[in-house]
Amino acid sequence: MRSSFMRFLEGGRRHYPGGGWYAAIAAGSVVATLYVLWIGALSTPVGDLALWLHAGLQDVGVDAPSVDRFAGWARGYTANFHRDISVFIGITFPIAFLTTTSHVERGRLSLSDVMLAALSFAVALYYIVLDDKFVNWSRGFSTPTQWDVVAGLTLVVLVVELCRRSTGWGLTTLVLCLLGFTVFGHLMPGPLKHENFSVDYFIEMMTITPDGIFGSPLEVAATYAFLFVLFGNFFEKTGGGELFFGVASAVTGRMRGGASKACVAASGLYGSVSGSPTADVATTGPLTIPIMIKSGIPPARAAAIEATASSGGAMLPPVMGAVAFIMSDLTNISYASIALASLVPALLYYFGIFLSVHNAAVFNKEDRMPEDQIAGLWPTVRKGWRHLLPLAALVTLLIMGYTPVYVATGSTVAVIVLSWFSPTGAIGPRRFVECCTQTIFQLVPLVGAVAAAGIIIGAVEISALAGKFTLLITYLSGGYLVSTLVMSAIFLILLGMGMPTPAVYLTGAALLAPVLRQTFDLPVMQVHLFMIYFACLSAITPPVAVANFAASAIAGANPMSVGGQTLQLAAGGFVLPFFFMFNPALNMQGGAADIGRAIVFSAVMVSCLTLALQGCFGVRKMGPVTRGVLAACAVASIVPHQGVQLGAALLAVSALLLTSRRLRVRFQS
Repeated sequence: MRSSFMRFLEGGRRHYPGGGWYAAIAAGSVVATLYVLWIGALSTPVGDLALWLHAGLQDVGVDAPSVDRFAGWARGYTANFHRDISVFIGITFPIAFLTTTSHVERGRLSLSDVMLAALSFAVALYYIVLDDKFVNWSRGFSTPTQWDVVAGLTLVVLVVELCRRSTGWGLTTLVLCLLGFTVFGHLMPGPLKHENFSVDYFIEMMTITPDGIFGSPLEVAATYAFLFVLFGNFFEKTGGGELFFGVASAVTGRMRGGASKACVAASGLYGSVSGSPTADVATTGPLTIPIMIKSGIPPARAAAIEATASSGGAMLPPVMGAVAFIMSDLTNISYASIALASLVPALLYYFGIFLSVHNAAVFNKEDRMPEDQIAGLWPTVRKGWRHLLPLAALVTLLIMGYTPVYVATGSTVAVIVLSWFSPTGAIGPRRFVECCTQTIFQLVPLVGAVAAAGIIIGAVEISALAGKFTLLITYLSGGYLVSTLVMSAIFLILLGMGMPTPAVYLTGAALLAPVLRQTFDLPVMQVHLFMIYFACLSAITPPVAVANFAASAIAGANPMSVGGQTLQLAAGGFVLPFFFMFNPALNMQGGAADIGRAIVFSAVMVSCLTLALQGCFGVRKMGPVTRGVLAACAVASIVPHQGVQLGAALLAVSALLLTSRRLRVRFQS
């Protein structure tokens, strides 16, 4: 029952088809990888090199017009977003239809799968062949032909079907509703009514201009997201994930509750590279969850710890997955600035998880990890130190100001080159193909989601829905900031039922960002980080929490029982966005004193709420009055007034000291 329900919401995935189909998918994956590397990082340097060569030849009296033409072609290659996305669609869409099921119970290729794969390739080929027309398109003057309309409508239908297959009915229902509103909204009465438009205008907006399917969401997926997922796969294939767990177990394994703490550290470290909650659970969960269960932790608790720790990856630098690069593209804020602003809140999110895990370990008298499962820190680092170098290269390139595409490419090259010095982890032709194929397979839900997000953005633009949505939210919230933020958080969590994090964020950016920015004049950094946080947390929030279901399947636990525990573990994550919305210093904005105060008071807030929800402090249970006081102190800490925050902190410390004193009196008596 659970499996059918989740497939209904998430879409159906299958393993790669065998035989010739797998060979075709593998070949397409390699071609896609090489093409993305070309458009993302190689075309401009190659063009510059050719230009330098042409100048050198001219200096010695040799005229080489072909070299000059090649230099201009290579240097200008990335300027054509429509062609780049068309090629990406032509490779990824057919693979997506071949690796997703049309029905939840179907486990092998059907004729419809093959036909849709062929049709998506044909539509992409149409746009590639007629590239000159689309690159020189002039809105308002150029008119779509009959074949442009046919190709455009076909592409819209393909995107909707791919979204249904890869992400399920949650996002697909939203897309269909918005399309229905866009097409028939001119017939609606009242303020929701919009002007009628022609089919030509609809096709132009959806499939030719950058306001629809060929917009920034799919462009980011075809560059930043692809390259960083590729980097994560190469890093994991060479043994980087084992290094994370080895270091985590060496540092925390001998502590009380060492297995849980090692899981939190390892999943957080790996999640910061992968940026996908479900992928992180699938990668680290089979290693961490059994160890926690063997240490005496109940299966539901073990699954909750793994899911909660994995869901923070997209918040934690240095990579943060695809969503941070999408934010950078939408807001024109550099990725380095986003990473810096995200660092402290992300660390506080994991601080809350560690506090909850430690407090539970003390209360339940959990032991440390078995000695035979704890790796020594020095042997682990000595064995896997080379895996730290690609991460060092990634951070160094970011600090030096290189674009995310060059950062991802340089880090990936570093992983491959350094792997050649390991006899067991070397990336050869076979592993290279495996990593490329795995990257495409992991991107299928993202590609379906961001292509659908392009339709959402186009529908919002055509129907002028953003302004109407602003009026609706303002009316329902009474025009108050706090109630609007609460409604926005609930909307993002509900939107995230079965959807990938980038799709939740993109939809929020299209519908909610105008409300928060225009109505309340909130800073753009905090608004978009607010949406990213709740997009991530939707992966662990019942009733449909994809990370919870993935972890519960590994642990053999009831996913509903996992959901309640993830909410308690991730308590800090639900209040941190509200804190930095009112206290921007937490995002490293302001003077050192302001930043320090924000860190202290936010740590108090996370601690108070975590302990209040957990209901114990050390080995003693707290009464309802104490828990209520701590919860009130957590809420008061958000208020951007130093006096209120200081008073809340002192009251919380007093309540905990009183609880601790009662505990000592009990033991002495």
